[in-house]
Amino acid sequence: MGDRSEWRDTSSGSPRTAAEFTPKQQTFREYMDHSQGCPDCDYGNRRCDVAQAIWKAWRALPQ
Repeated sequence: MGDRSEWRDTSSGSPRTAAEFTPKQQTFREYMDHSQGCPDCDYGNRRCDVAQAIWKAWRALPQ
């Protein structure tokens, strides 16, 4: 039993809030949420106009 390794959550347990994400992270999440729920987006291959606009905004943001 001593050689078995298991992941252990050592975090504080509180999830991150939207205020803790950078604008770039928030925009990327918006893009992912949209593209996964949009019937016109083919993840990674084809993007609708809304997804393209979000992606363009994401790329314009500083690191």
